[in-house]
Amino acid sequence: MKVEIKEPKSWQRIFEIEVPSQQLNEAIEDLYQEYGRKAKIPGFRPGRVPRTVLEARFGKGIEAEAIERLVPESYEKALVENKLVPVNRAVISDLDITGDKILKFKATFEVLPAITLKRYQGLPAVKRLRQVADEDVVREIEFLQNIYAEYNTVDRASAQGDRVIIDFKPVSGVDHPEKSQGENYTIDLGAAQVLPEFNDNLTGVKAGDVKDISVQYKNDYQAQELAGKTVVFQVTVKEIKQKKQPELNDDFAKKVSEYQTIGELREKIKSGMIARAEAEAMEGVRIQAVNAMIDENPVELPESLVKEQTQSMVAEAKERHLRQHNHPDKKDCPECGWDQEKMLAQYKPAALWKIKEDLFLAQVVKAENIQAGPEEIEEAIEDWARHNRTDPAEIRKVLQKNPERMDDLKDRLAANKAGQMLAQWAEVKLEKIADKK
Repeated sequence: MKVEIKEPKSWQRIFEIEVPSQQLNEAIEDLYQEYGRKAKIPGFRPGRVPRTVLEARFGKGIEAEAIERLVPESYEKALVENKLVPVNRAVISDLDITGDKILKFKATFEVLPAITLKRYQGLPAVKRLRQVADEDVVREIEFLQNIYAEYNTVDRASAQGDRVIIDFKPVSGVDHPEKSQGENYTIDLGAAQVLPEFNDNLTGVKAGDVKDISVQYKNDYQAQELAGKTVVFQVTVKEIKQKKQPELNDDFAKKVSEYQTIGELREKIKSGMIARAEAEAMEGVRIQAVNAMIDENPVELPESLVKEQTQSMVAEAKERHLRQHNHPDKKDCPECGWDQEKMLAQYKPAALWKIKEDLFLAQVVKAENIQAGPEEIEEAIEDWARHNRTDPAEIRKVLQKNPERMDDLKDRLAANKAGQMLAQWAEVKLEKIADKK
């Protein structure tokens, strides 16, 4: 077999393959033998059909079948001999049989580009470390107070900080009002997520009041049926509740945590916030280090790989949206108005970045011989089990039965370690910043 390799692009290969006539004739002969054993032709016993009869009845089909077998076999053999691993299915073209029975064809496929990193240590990055102050701890504790606050029904006009229970329904502005109505809906006056029109009009109301509230929705509002529209809602106030926050004392600390005193709770909250700030800062360093590698090592990526990664990201985004909005069938979302082409264009830069990150981190893993240890694998299994609310033993069984999935897990953990090492090796400039309000 003769194989000529062409490289139109760094990620593309074309095999020009010639299969000698002897190999083609042998494949045809093997098929005649097979047909002769199995063919059922009136007047002949199986295995006793003359060759001339087989040729007359099956000749063209046998030659075509021989070619169908030889093309993939020859292509796979060429891959092995040239130590190439395709990332997509080859496109077979220019199939031809010469007069002297030589089979010729082309196989066009894509491969990962060869990568040699210029460096992966000492990459420039700014470590933006968020500073944690006492007032940040106060906000965190206030957040806990709000979570454990009690709401008691009161017989008075509502005020900021109160919880108002309402029924609402659109009376104008929408085509399908049944999609935008609700009962026993909770409005926390003064909360950031409450629309200003509802917040203003529901301050000073009493149980039993009925009001029409007009809302002008922005064009990019998440619910498409309301986006850009002016909708009037009829709102019935059912109940006013006053918030009562728990006192900050040792009993509160015991109720909301494993700690025995309010002082200990404050210290643990602060140390936790400092740890999170450090982790966020180092993740930022890691991303900057990857960006530096991408800038220093330009590389072209296989089109099929980019397409597959982009489509995967779009599918994940849709699934995430359906899950977050509790869409009933989890498949279709007529009101979402997804523009597939627009979404593909939107996610393509992220797909390119992700592929490059994976390729470069794989090079670091190889260069540094980074491996995931048994403890790290076990920790990952435990995390996976918690996330999916399942028994870790079940996940272990699945991984034992599927070695490829275990290898994928090990590769992912090794890449994560490589990313962390990039951050540790980076040439860092520290920048202290105030905590996000």
